[in-house]
Formats: sequence, structure tokens, C-alpha cells
Amino acid sequence: MPQVKKEDIRLAILEASHALFLEKGYVDTTMVQIAKRAGISHANIYSYFTAKLQVFFCVYEKWFKARITVLESDVMAAHGAHARMRTLLGGLLVQTPRLDNGFSHNLVQALATVTPGDPYDSSLLQWFRERLSSMLAACAPSLARDGVRRARLVDILVLTFDGCLVNHHVNPASLPDVAMLEEFVAAFLSGEPADSAAMPQGAEPAIPSGSAAAA
Repeated sequence: MPQVKKEDIRLAILEASHALFLEKGYVDTTMVQIAKRAGISHANIYSYFTAKLQVFFCVYEKWFKARITVLESDVMAAHGAHARMRTLLGGLLVQTPRLDNGFSHNLVQALATVTPGDPYDSSLLQWFRERLSSMLAACAPSLARDGVRRARLVDILVLTFDGCLVNHHVNPASLPDVAMLEEFVAAFLSGEPADSAAMPQGAEPAIPSGSAAAA
């Protein structure tokens, strides 16, 4: 007779795994540790999740979507193409890698361990790409009209975001500074007229309201 799954146990597993990923990182967290922290047997955890990768993505998807949704709201609240693009790039490439003690680096660790047959689902990546495309379109009329260029910029952002996650883990000081972000803004908005003055030298990019610094 199949075991009846209990939602409170599933939630306990997710809470335990989130805490352990924060403390130890994905690679150094084991299913045995997760089960112990959740107060269940090691065997029982596999009634709810087939692998650590599946547990991680259940945790990370909720965390990541919440933060990208906040970033999207912050982008839409900014006025003008350049202000919106600064908010997008600063939030994505500087603030998100820092959040919750660099929690997103667990994604890099998890993906680095994926092998054929692992329960990897690319739906979160697709969602991320769609949200980036939407935010880019909201930043500038030229990007809203040019879907081909917008798709290329999405590719650039995804690759750059991954690199920033790694760089922050290795050297937190290596994230893009104001000057580099302004170069990105200028390049991404090369088809748009300037609608505001450049960010003053030494100023900090806007911190999304869902960031650790704003919490």
C-alpha cells in the first residue's frame, strides 16, 4: 500500500534543506543531514523527493522567483530607460549574488553536479529568461520592438549572472562596480536617447527592496 505523504513533513524537509544549504552549501549538504534536521528517517525522505537536486530546486525556485519578482517591481517603479536599466542590472548582477550570504551560488554548485538521468528541469531557467525579456522590453521602446536583439541581451544577462554568482563566491569585491554597470547600461541602451544624467561617480546602484540590505 503506497505511503500517504504528509504536507507538514514535506515542508519540514524543505525548511531543513534551506537552512542546510545556507549553512553548508549544496555540495556539502547530504540527504542524511536533511532528514535528520527535518526529524524523519533517511529512508522516509525518499518518499517525498527522489534526489537532493529535486529538493534543492523546490527550495531555490521559491526563493529565486520571489526575488526576481521584487526586482521586476523595482524596475517598473523606476522612471526612464536609463534608470530602469540601472535598476535591472544593479539588482541582478550586484545585489542578487549577495543576497542571503550568496545563496544563489548553490545553484552553480547544483548544476555542476548534474549528470545524465538526474531529475533536472529547465523550467525555472525558461521562466527567468521570460522575466528578463519582459524587463528589458519595459526598459526601452527599441528593445520592446526588437525581439531578436532582446533575446541576445537575455543570453548575455544569463551568462553574466552565472559569472557574477561564481565571482562573488570567490571574491565578493569582484562584482561589477558603478563604472562597469554604466558601461552595460550604455551598451544595452545604445539605441535610446539619454533621459537622465549618468550616475555620479562613487554612487551605489539602487538596492531592490527585497534585498538583504533592505530587509
